[in-house]
Amino acid sequence: MATVLSRSNFFIWPEPNNSDIAGWPPQYLVLFLSTLVGWNLVSGYIGIHYTEQPDLSASHLARLLLAGFLWVTTSALVIFVFKLDEVSRSFVFAYMLLGGLLIALRDSAERTVARRISSYRGIRRTAVVVGNGGQATWLRQFLLDNYCPEPYTLVRLVDPTEIDSNNLAGLAVDKDQQEDTRDTTEIFVAAADIGADVAGLFPRLFERASAAHIVPGIFDTSLFKPALGRIGNVAVITLQSGALTGVDAFLKRALDFLGAVILLVVSAPLTVLIAVLVKISSPGPVFFRQERVGRSGKRIYIYKFRTMQCDAEQILEGNGELYRKYIESNYKLPKGEDPRITAVGRILRELSLDEIPQLINVLKGEMSLVGPRPVVPAEIEKYGDYASLLLSVQPGLTGQWQVSGRSEIADYARRVRLDMEYIRDQSIARDLQILFQTLPVVLSKEGAH
Repeated sequence: MATVLSRSNFFIWPEPNNSDIAGWPPQYLVLFLSTLVGWNLVSGYIGIHYTEQPDLSASHLARLLLAGFLWVTTSALVIFVFKLDEVSRSFVFAYMLLGGLLIALRDSAERTVARRISSYRGIRRTAVVVGNGGQATWLRQFLLDNYCPEPYTLVRLVDPTEIDSNNLAGLAVDKDQQEDTRDTTEIFVAAADIGADVAGLFPRLFERASAAHIVPGIFDTSLFKPALGRIGNVAVITLQSGALTGVDAFLKRALDFLGAVILLVVSAPLTVLIAVLVKISSPGPVFFRQERVGRSGKRIYIYKFRTMQCDAEQILEGNGELYRKYIESNYKLPKGEDPRITAVGRILRELSLDEIPQLINVLKGEMSLVGPRPVVPAEIEKYGDYASLLLSVQPGLTGQWQVSGRSEIADYARRVRLDMEYIRDQSIARDLQILFQTLPVVLSKEGAH
């Protein structure tokens, strides 16, 4: 394709010479092979083909764009490390552009063809839930409300006591349906709702289903990474918190340190200007220090530009109504109702510029660029049973909560959920995605006050 396009001046291709390998100049061949391997590694790491969860178009597009960005970055690193100085910049630009376009077209074609095949075959994805208790009822509604990756068109709830072990007709999706439905039907067994006498049905479930799933009768595992294993002949479900270890932990710390240094240097002139404005606008120190809870429950002091009057705490604690509203609004007064904030402080908060000094906390290793926001000691109880998970990671300068609405999220339980989801899914790629999302959120002033 590159040769054809080059003849029409739509692609840049070097002139042939005696050192070519199968028509490829050596350095160009190194670049091609490196980018080919790099794309497979990056796409696998990002999980653009992951289909266990609902594959919303916006979410998939974001993963595809992130994978493309990392691919281009790794390709640039290959050119630098291997000193591919004979490869022209025009070729690299055209190659990356054409490669990205072909990847996007292939991805779109795969999805379109898959949908057309399913539509042509007239396949309906149906399911039967075996159980007669609360877990089975919840599971049926969950399957109707979600798709992984295709929606279920019909989900029937079957009482296990009504199933005859010698006649599995009761497992048909429709009550009058007696034919074999293995191409379309899946069976879910709610383990919490069945007795040991039904266990003998498991080997025969495949007479009626293309797949049989056993849903364990344990607490919600959606905030953990589950894995199925085996100890001898006993199946076990392993739950992992998603904590980074080894190379990933090292890379995250390196990203934090280098990112904090670069941001401190770039923001130095702005930092000086803000310091002067804070000092001359109201009496008191330039910086504000507040106790928060860090990793493993360690108490840390985070730094901010002072945005309130010096006696802010006394004003809050001395006004019962104001303090009550402060607690009810998730330890932050509603926008425009905080009399403690100065005029300069209000601007700094809207632009999130008051957070710049926390880059010092990142350098000290007390915080990360990305992670759950550090909470005040009184907020820990809001996390309930998940408090230990919160304290298992470094708090962050920005995070999932910040790019999802920040203070506009009135329900604290929603904030807890977002923090737990980040801890479960944390990775270097996810951190980079959140960092890229932070800038437009800050510029839009979304949820900032």
